[in-house]
Amino acid sequence: MKKLLCFSFFLLNVQLLMAQAPAAEKANYQLASKFSPKKLGKMVFSTSVSPHWFKKSDRFWYMYETTSGRKWYLVNPATREKKEMFDLEKLAAQLTQIVKDPFDAQHLPIDSLRLTESENGMRFEIKSTIDEERKDTTVRRGTPQPRGKKIFYFEYTFSTGQLQELKEFKKPARRPNWASVSPDSSTIIFARNYNLYKMDKANYEKALKNESDSTIVETQLTKDGIEFFAYGGGEKDDDNASDSTKAKPKRRAAYVLWSPDSKKFAMVRSDTRKLKEMWVINSVADPRPTLKTYKYQLPGEKEAPDEFVLLFDAATGNQQALAVSAFKNQDVGIWSSNFKQNERDDDWRPLTWLGTKDKFYLNRTSRDLKRIDVVSIDVATGTPKVLIEERMNTYVEIRKLGLVNDGKELIQWSERDGWGHFYLYDGNGTLKNQITSGAFHCEDIVGIDEKKRVLYFSANGREGKEDPYYLHLYKINFDGSGLTLLNAGDFDHNMSLNDNNTFFVDNYSRVNTVPKSALYDANGKK
Repeated sequence: MKKLLCFSFFLLNVQLLMAQAPAAEKANYQLASKFSPKKLGKMVFSTSVSPHWFKKSDRFWYMYETTSGRKWYLVNPATREKKEMFDLEKLAAQLTQIVKDPFDAQHLPIDSLRLTESENGMRFEIKSTIDEERKDTTVRRGTPQPRGKKIFYFEYTFSTGQLQELKEFKKPARRPNWASVSPDSSTIIFARNYNLYKMDKANYEKALKNESDSTIVETQLTKDGIEFFAYGGGEKDDDNASDSTKAKPKRRAAYVLWSPDSKKFAMVRSDTRKLKEMWVINSVADPRPTLKTYKYQLPGEKEAPDEFVLLFDAATGNQQALAVSAFKNQDVGIWSSNFKQNERDDDWRPLTWLGTKDKFYLNRTSRDLKRIDVVSIDVATGTPKVLIEERMNTYVEIRKLGLVNDGKELIQWSERDGWGHFYLYDGNGTLKNQITSGAFHCEDIVGIDEKKRVLYFSANGREGKEDPYYLHLYKINFDGSGLTLLNAGDFDHNMSLNDNNTFFVDNYSRVNTVPKSALYDANGKK
């Protein structure tokens, strides 16, 4: 009886405690959604200046949005002049008269701004509310393609403020992601069914109009590509695709790097067939989650990818496997050239290798990440030459080489003295001198002035009484003299140096300050 009374008392206490316990709070998704990027974007506008540098001068333009709307500015650093690009009220009236949609100065839907070739004006487009019939009348999966909105094209002249509608303007077709176009636009490389193919410019223009055009002529360059040992396009086609699509697999991207003269291209082909499988669940698949399988190497597993560097002749399609193997299960990477700041708005920028038509550069890393080689490749013979060797007892990092006068000299980043610093080599890999030194960390090459022999670079941890992670911009002579801080201030800095190494825009802030932007010359003068 005592046991029964005790158990009854215990149950009563548990029920009382449960009755007193507060109900579990439900997730407040409505509150969380208020802080989504899409909604924050309506409250927080521009926080930095993103310069679009001109090619023929040191000028740049930028757009900045506030609660008062968007404005576009032209800046001439040489004359210290900043002015609005458009008379927005006048422009809104002009656009309204032509497009027949009402526009106001605060909310002009200007899109796709591009400098004219003379750089004396700007071209842009405006999407109207007018429905425009599609010229492509094809029906896909039984559904007619929806009509788009008519787009108007304009050219605006800076000096006169004159607006001209470009009625016969044809917007260049967007480059498809499968196309690797040579610098001279004569050859296009892509992958199909794990192999490499090419087409010429005329057939590429057909593909831009209609990728299914049966008259497109393609040339197959390789025949031994298979799944997990492909030349490109390592993905399978959709199993739900139509039979006609399956009969001819899709064109897919092949990551190749071109020589500047368009005569050669190089790539890394990876063999992952021996690797074991990993899985993830695509939880947002419709109507039910699906299982995705891919190859992945876990630490300690003996199975590893085998990588091969291939050099192709663009005209003949002949390939040459380069003898770059040095470490078991090594990783190989071909460096690409750097894009220029004044090319950011170009509709198409070719992917070229770092180097010249006669030579390019790559790096190879041992599986334990303790050994790295910087290697140059002679394009004519395919012969590799080890220029720089990095050997440490711990993990070794690496940055892209800086080329001086097309590789007559090299600037390398290394942690060999315990800090990240830059070193100057001649073209044969002989060390000339250490450029930067001291108890601070150099991050990246920002610019190289070959004539003045000055290196511009970002670094952190040098300025006292600051967060050691705050980045700054510095310059230094190749011989290690003249180290100069160019953007002082207890902030984290993000810099955009123009291609002439004459001016840079500095965006800076801290978590407890309002972001600001400033323009400096190459000597650090605001």
